[in-house]
Formats: sequence, structure tokens, C-alpha cells
Amino acid sequence: MGEGVGQSVWFSGSEMAKALSFPMMAERQHPLIQPLLTLSDAELIKAFQDQRDRGCYFVALYCRYGPLVYSVLQHHGRSPVQVDYLFAKVWHGLFFSLDLVEFTPEGVKVGDEEARSLRNWIVNRTATLIQEELPGIEHITYVLQDAPVPLWCYLEASLAYLSPLSRLTLVTTQTFHWNLERLRAYLEVQGETYSLEELKQHLEEGLARIVEYLPPDIRQIYLMPDRGSEDPPAVQPTLEELFPNSVEEGGAHLDSPAGVRVGEATEPTDSIDNLLAEWERILSG
Repeated sequence: MGEGVGQSVWFSGSEMAKALSFPMMAERQHPLIQPLLTLSDAELIKAFQDQRDRGCYFVALYCRYGPLVYSVLQHHGRSPVQVDYLFAKVWHGLFFSLDLVEFTPEGVKVGDEEARSLRNWIVNRTATLIQEELPGIEHITYVLQDAPVPLWCYLEASLAYLSPLSRLTLVTTQTFHWNLERLRAYLEVQGETYSLEELKQHLEEGLARIVEYLPPDIRQIYLMPDRGSEDPPAVQPTLEELFPNSVEEGGAHLDSPAGVRVGEATEPTDSIDNLLAEWERILSG
């Protein structure tokens, strides 16, 4: 279920009014999401924290505040490509911080951060990211309409449940476009010997299980054309559907937390080396 550019918002200023567009969120119309949009922020956060096997609460928050975040980013004059990139970064950071959100009489507290409301905290997080240096447009390959942010976040979280070698095989082949021969040679240099057939089996296992480890409602919202069915999809999603923004080694992408910091712009070799250094620690642990 993709996200295309849709509605517009007008900001009135002293000199001119600027039309800003934000993604149409098809998730908002899903029968699992519509009833949740009437819940308060506190109710959604509590449900997210208490029911980790359900992703619909994060999707509801995303639908509620996504247009606001997107409009703030656009208002600061970034290019459309950079806006999409930053938008995904903001929500990636929020996804991995929501467990820390506490509602207090004064507003919300998230670790050392405090704000008058969840809305203000999200805006503050967005404003912080706006100040960061970004990769050049030519190096950004993330396409928002091809990779809905909630699905991407939950796919990344699912990586943690894979075996170390399946994770390594999946990330290096799908993110950095390594072939299995190159991975086998690299592992051999590190003192780990695997046949191409073994690596292929780990890759296939990773691709199958990463979908299995998604919350069932996330699979239903994003991977099932029949939205009323709770049965698993008859056809396994393709690599392109699961990893639509995998990149060549020269591109900038939204990295997983297993290696490079999310959104960090590095030279291709450094990025791969940092990632694989983390996997080496996992494999030797």
C-alpha cells in the first residue's frame, strides 16, 4: 500500500501564502486504523507500549501526525527528495523512542526530553533533524511512495529476530547489493567458512522469516490486497516489495541500527565496513 503525493496545506505569511503538499496516507482508510483515530494520544501510546505484537497503534499515530511533520519539513525549503528522506528519518527515530514516552501533568517526558504535548515533542524532534547536514540529492535513493514508513520500521525491527548469519546475508545482499560469492569471500577472510549453498539458504530463510516476524496487522495493512482477510498472503512478497529502496554501494540510504547511524552520510566503503564490523561482533559472540 503505497503513499503518493496528495493534499495541500496553505500557510499564510506576511508576504505570500505557500502551498505545501503531503503524502496521501492510504493506511488512514484501512478498517483496522479508522477506529483508532478517535483515541487520544495517551491511549495510543499506552496501547503501543503494552501490545507490541500489534503495529496498528503506531500506524494510527503516523496517520495523525505525518501530515504535520511533512508540512514542517516542506516549509523549511528542502527539496522533495530531501523532504521524503527526512520524513522517514523523523518517523524512524520516533518509532524507536515511543517506548520511553511518559505522560505527566505538565505534558510528556521522553528520557531527558520534555514537551507540553506529544504533538510538541514530535515537532521538536522534527526541528532538530532539520538542522542536520544531509547527503546530496544525487545520493538519496529513498522513495517514500515505494516504502511506507511504518512497514519499513517494522521490517527493520524484524531483523533482530533473525539468526545472525541470516541477518548478515540479508542486509549485505539487499542493502548493499553484494552477491553471495563476495560475501562468502569476505567471511572466509574473517575465518568463517560457508558454502554458497549455505549462504543461499540463510538468505532464503531471512526473506521468509522477516515477513513472519512482522505483526499480523502490519502484514494485513501493507502486504495483503484483500484487507478483510487475516490469512497469510498466498504469494510471498518479492525482494523489490520488501526492500524497494535497496541501493548500490554509492547511494545514501536509511541504515538499520546494526551498523551505521540512521541517515549518516558516509563514503560507501566506510558504510559497509562499519556495518560488517558490527556483524563480526555478532558472529563471534
